[in-house]
Amino acid sequence: MTNKFNVYGRLLGYLRPYWKQLLLGYTGGLFAMLLNLIVPQIIKDAIDNGLVSGQASALFWAGGLIMIIALIRGVVGFAQRYYGEWLSHRVAFDLRNRFYDSVQKLPFAFHDRSQTGDMMSRATSDITEAERFVGIGMESLISTLFLLVGVIIAMFLESVALTLYVLAPMALLVLVTMRFGNTVRPMFKRIQEQMGALSTTIQESMTGIRLVKAFAREPYELKKFDEQNEKWFARRFTVIKVWANNWLMFTLILSSAVFLLLWFGGPRALTGEITVGSLFALISYVLLLNGPVQRLGFLVNMAATASSSAERVFEIMDTSNGIADSVDAADLDAVAGDVRFENVGFQYVENGAMILEGIDFHAEPGQTIALIGPTGCGKSTLTKLL
Repeated sequence: MTNKFNVYGRLLGYLRPYWKQLLLGYTGGLFAMLLNLIVPQIIKDAIDNGLVSGQASALFWAGGLIMIIALIRGVVGFAQRYYGEWLSHRVAFDLRNRFYDSVQKLPFAFHDRSQTGDMMSRATSDITEAERFVGIGMESLISTLFLLVGVIIAMFLESVALTLYVLAPMALLVLVTMRFGNTVRPMFKRIQEQMGALSTTIQESMTGIRLVKAFAREPYELKKFDEQNEKWFARRFTVIKVWANNWLMFTLILSSAVFLLLWFGGPRALTGEITVGSLFALISYVLLLNGPVQRLGFLVNMAATASSSAERVFEIMDTSNGIADSVDAADLDAVAGDVRFENVGFQYVENGAMILEGIDFHAEPGQTIALIGPTGCGKSTLTKLL
């Protein structure tokens, strides 16, 4: 759990330099949420003072106010969307630059172990998944959670007794959402890992396409690709089933809240304990959550994917170089080009097989030396050591 929050904290840290755009985007989102909470009160007034009392002017005023609110919501909604998308792509830009910079500084040993396709998947697919959440995704998630809290507060102000009936479904909704996020997060990590393996398969096949065609190995390569693709689809389909089941649960919980309001609030409206407008306002507040709650599963899904993808990106960025200067290392001011190897040995893995052993040679400035030997004798390794 701590590691998960560390990943989110580190990912959101990329927003810190752009706090002005962040403030504008979130202010627009929260203001739009507050405007949504006003609409049920306008409809309540239109019912109680317009329909029930027979005052047509109240209906016209209500309609006009709703139109004005819609126009204002359009403006603040533009700010929310514009700055949310701007932050998403700006963070992706910074993240890609730092990822690429980290890869450039990693030693040969790392690149010998890593696979190009997996690295490409991390640099493209994983960063794209992280970017989708860090801007507009997180903004929408926070707005939805604030809307949930705002709806509960507005309902309490309307009727404490009836609101208490719907608190249980609301609490259950939050618990189901949290359980859904904890369930799908490891699933998405496995999906992204498989996407890396799939990208590696494609990269290896495309790099050696001339040999594949020369030896008529197309069926073998296609079979290998199909196996990796089938594994990716199976993992993705598992998440789709979990998502579909939870989405159904979200809708059912919301519908149960409306049922409770009608069951217990209808008789009170008939006896005059509450007005018809108040009952309608309470139902409107619950239905106001319909769209956001349906998106909630998608947003939690997005957050889980972003966490898993960002973890894979940070894994490369946090990889130690493995090569460090000695404390008393001398500065190399002038390079003459004189190279001398004296009894040099090398192994890629500690306690592994010696790739090079007892290598001695001296290359003077301007001198050309040929490295000759059979495949696998260590010519490339020796060159890399330079």
